[in-house]
Amino acid sequence: MLSGLLNKTRHLLFPERCVACGKCDTKIDDALCQSCRNGIEPLPKNLCGVCGRPLPFEYEIDTGELYECGDCRKKPPPFERLKFALAYETPIRELMLNFKFNSARSLAKPLAEFGRPALVPWFCDWPDAIVVPVPLSPYRLFSRGYNPSFLLARFLCGWSGLKLADGALRKVRATRSQTGLSIKARAKNVKGAFAVFNQKAIEGRQVILFDDIHTTGATIRECCKTLKTAKPNAIRVATLCRTAEGR
Repeated sequence: MLSGLLNKTRHLLFPERCVACGKCDTKIDDALCQSCRNGIEPLPKNLCGVCGRPLPFEYEIDTGELYECGDCRKKPPPFERLKFALAYETPIRELMLNFKFNSARSLAKPLAEFGRPALVPWFCDWPDAIVVPVPLSPYRLFSRGYNPSFLLARFLCGWSGLKLADGALRKVRATRSQTGLSIKARAKNVKGAFAVFNQKAIEGRQVILFDDIHTTGATIRECCKTLKTAKPNAIRVATLCRTAEGR
């Protein structure tokens, strides 16, 4: 009781600053002020049941069927399904940028909390699955000090009860930043950059590959292709965010 009173007094005397808009507020929750929390974009309803892209048509009745986009019909991706929780728009974008590039590792839990309602039930649909976070190169991991995908996945695994298989997949070749590269250049940039380091953990298992942000999907596809060499039972993909240009 005393601790709660002290915390309330501290917030009144020293209001926190919203990570997204920078305004001071005495009611900061999960790093965002109420105004920014209210501004979180809802996800589109009509999404491809495989890759998660917005569909070019609308359907009013949910029949329970998986509607696929044209790209997935023509060339199925190397995974069964992809699930994302949040659109990479303000204010989530500001949280992610601070989390990834400003050493704000404390934002891992607030971000995971935002993704929890969508991702944890989806994780629980595969109770025997293992979760493999997309790895960083040793140099990037050393320079940043942490792997954002691992930190987010650790919270989601804790809430869902799934096993986190960190290290089962590793990045064995440093690559250029994907920012600014075309779709074709992104795919070439990450080709052959990953390797399986724990085949026993993957072989015959259901695997959920987890990444923080889905942009064009080049990294995810390359990781899935690499994981398939270890002969998993099936692969799904989960990401916290998806950009508007995500394919």
